[in-house]
Amino acid sequence: MRRNIIKIITFFTILLIILEVLSLILIPKNNTEEAGINDIQALHILGEKENTIDVIMYGDSEAFASTIPMQIWEDYGFTSYICATAGQSISDTCKIAYQTLKKQRPKIVILEADNIFITTSITVPLARVLNLIMPITEYHNRWKNLNKEDFSGKINYTETDSNKGYYYVERTDPAEDGEYMTYTDEIEKVPLRNQIHVKFLKKYVESKGAKLVIVSVPSFKNWNYKKHNGMKEFTDKENIEFLDLNILNDELNIDWKTETGDKGDHVNHKGAVKVTKYLGEWLKEKNMLQDHRNEINYEE
Repeated sequence: MRRNIIKIITFFTILLIILEVLSLILIPKNNTEEAGINDIQALHILGEKENTIDVIMYGDSEAFASTIPMQIWEDYGFTSYICATAGQSISDTCKIAYQTLKKQRPKIVILEADNIFITTSITVPLARVLNLIMPITEYHNRWKNLNKEDFSGKINYTETDSNKGYYYVERTDPAEDGEYMTYTDEIEKVPLRNQIHVKFLKKYVESKGAKLVIVSVPSFKNWNYKKHNGMKEFTDKENIEFLDLNILNDELNIDWKTETGDKGDHVNHKGAVKVTKYLGEWLKEKNMLQDHRNEINYEE
């Protein structure tokens, strides 16, 4: 019996070693499309100089359509980056944050609120954890495209995005007539599994010296007062700052006839300029960030 136990332990130890070695080979050595990295839109940030980004925003397409980092730079000298991907779930966010916060030490981390209401199968977060522990589970198909650099073990991220994660949309496609942010006392609860992920993200962000803030950018189609109430209830309980731009339409003055490109799902560039102007001033009032416009290391 004891001999069998030793054999089993030995077998699994050797298997784990083999999987770890294969993971080191298969993991992309650059953050380019050619290198085969996943979440490429969010992971362009890996090509930036270490510890040069003041603000990082995570989330789904609401995030990358609404916020313009280069406008914040031009107006205030703060460096920001949008690490968002289409349909990004909160478990995706945790995985991407783990990868990106290894190289950056932002002062503020913004989580766009829309993805906190996206529910996924229980297998999704488990898969994300496994991807981090054992990258072979995520990149097993890369064996077809291996080159000599993959066997060196050296990782060198070179790809950056001149828009710093922002996705420019010029077209206009007006929202249909209907109610938007009509007041109600009803509450849409944040899914329990997603609450756990946000709590984990908050602890991880704080361990890196940053403050987590949840922001809901304007979305005629995806946001409502029930979600606002649910997020307010959750963030109050967890002591997380929550900024809902959907209830500030008098201040932002988003025109849902001309400032959306997809019937109110996202703002277009005209709307994004307004959102960014408000967020930039809000960041300035935090008095946590430094103007880098006259610093040589930030010329890029």
